[in-house]
Amino acid sequence: MEAGIEERPREQRRPTLTLFCGLPGAGKSTLARRLEHHGAGVRLCTDDWQAALGVGHAYTDFHERLQVHLYRHGLTLLRAGTDVILEDGLWMKAERTEKFADARACGAEIRLHVFEVAYETLWSRLQARAATADPGAYPMTEHELRWAWDLFEPPTAEELATVDTFEIHGGGQIPGGGQIPGGGQGTGTDCGNENTSDGS
Repeated sequence: MEAGIEERPREQRRPTLTLFCGLPGAGKSTLARRLEHHGAGVRLCTDDWQAALGVGHAYTDFHERLQVHLYRHGLTLLRAGTDVILEDGLWMKAERTEKFADARACGAEIRLHVFEVAYETLWSRLQARAATADPGAYPMTEHELRWAWDLFEPPTAEELATVDTFEIHGGGQIPGGGQIPGGGQGTGTDCGNENTSDGS
């Protein structure tokens, strides 16, 4: 450092990990791309990366390995102070618990977007998406959607209380017929019916 020049301390800012909880067709990709466009972080989407690498959706083992590596890369970015948008569905509580813990270990804040969309709407969006032949979109069948619907675990009030902010999108039906605790009140906001018609 040159004489007479005082070095200023760098401003400490916690990075943010943006997460999504919702089934295929709920609108995760639409929102993730919008957030990326507005500078909310680096978006990591396994489907997009797999398509860019020219690997078909039938190669599920490759998809799972790629997802793990992208997630590790996301944690590296967080530790470096970079905001990350992780475009995974996080259907299960165990997945969300892992992501929350890892974010805290990286010193990051957590912003969670929860999608509650009726089954019929999900299936309609997925059919419309399939008609576009988007290479980055997994061609889900109705049998697979029904399986995912039955498997899905809505976030609990205890889970929502552990994140810094959450938003609920859609205002529709939740898998299992339940209702997300909090209803977007308190620490979150009810975003109503977002335009997520691309079915991602």
